[in-house]
Amino acid sequence: MRKRLQRGFTLMELMVVIVIVAILAAVAVPLYINYVKDARRTEAKAAIGAFVTGASRYYQDQQPQTYVGFENPTNWGKYVDTGDLGSNWTFAVSNTSTDGFQVDATGQRTASGLSVRMVYSRTAPPVWTDETSGP
Repeated sequence: MRKRLQRGFTLMELMVVIVIVAILAAVAVPLYINYVKDARRTEAKAAIGAFVTGASRYYQDQQPQTYVGFENPTNWGKYVDTGDLGSNWTFAVSNTSTDGFQVDATGQRTASGLSVRMVYSRTAPPVWTDETSGP
């Protein structure tokens, strides 16, 4: 009589592997989600940088020099290339004065629930604020 050699994994070995994979997933998924959110915020900050450059050009063109009026989106076309801003964000310029302004980026589509604000002043460093709402 021949003895048959059986191959395969025991139930215990399979359960150990499943537990290890579950632990790795529990650690990796939140890290990945935060990584994606940070990438989206960086995208918004780069676009806000285009607004700072455009606002500086607008400021130079005004007599007397001021940022007042730059909050009107019709003025952006000459100073900001809005085609490069991406479709994940909507932008608003507010609180314009002779010394500064504020740009708000609100997430759309894949950046939904995120917002980035930058307050610019000619006399102080920019102040950035990032917010997340929802899950």
